[in-house]
Amino acid sequence: MKILSLIVVLCFITGSAIAADSKQLLFDMAKKLAETKQFSVSIHMGYDVVQESGQKIEFSEIRKITVDRPNHMRAYGEQSDGDKSQFIYDGKTITLFSATENVYAITDQPGDLDSAIRYAVGTMGIRIPLARLLTTTFPEYLQKMTTGDVDYVEYNTLGATPTDHIVGQLEDVDYQVWIAEDLLPRRIVMTYKYAPGEPQFWAEFSDWNLKPKISAKTFAFKPPKGAEKIQSMLPVIESEAKSKTQGGS
Repeated sequence: MKILSLIVVLCFITGSAIAADSKQLLFDMAKKLAETKQFSVSIHMGYDVVQESGQKIEFSEIRKITVDRPNHMRAYGEQSDGDKSQFIYDGKTITLFSATENVYAITDQPGDLDSAIRYAVGTMGIRIPLARLLTTTFPEYLQKMTTGDVDYVEYNTLGATPTDHIVGQLEDVDYQVWIAEDLLPRRIVMTYKYAPGEPQFWAEFSDWNLKPKISAKTFAFKPPKGAEKIQSMLPVIESEAKSKTQGGS
């Protein structure tokens, strides 16, 4: 009984200490992502689309992302309906490729990756899920936008690696993050609490690699045989945006 009591006390003390540092843990995760010069990761994500009837329908996709700061990124995407696409930034141009339609478009945008992501999302209307997480300003964004406390839920041992489960709030989003010992996220859930039906977006991270094999070909786009270059893919994007709202953009 004494041993059991001691274990309970130690667990309580450890949990209390972690809970007190949960906000720091969140910001340490954001800082690590922002300061990591190179990484690759696979993200399996899903999002609710609320119908007029109020019914929620979930769609999903997988993205494989490679980042080489300050100005390179490649993202392969495959949606649950089979649609495949690529987003490539080489420091000078943004290339969008639709494997489904076998078309691509190239837009001049010299600069760093942060500015390219802001331009792609804000000006071009491209959907980049978890875009802020890919920028070097992610820590500042979290510090500015997180409202209230960041609370500790539990030490989760059921995943491929143990994680600290924490929760917090932005002005219009409740979020949950599972952070591993290496300070990299393994799962994120966001609830859009003021949107009709309170839809959710979730993402599960795997295959983190902070020293990926990168060569000149990694961020070079070679059009497949028969691919057609078009002026812009924005009409396709706008059409998709009208047909379904995809959380986490």
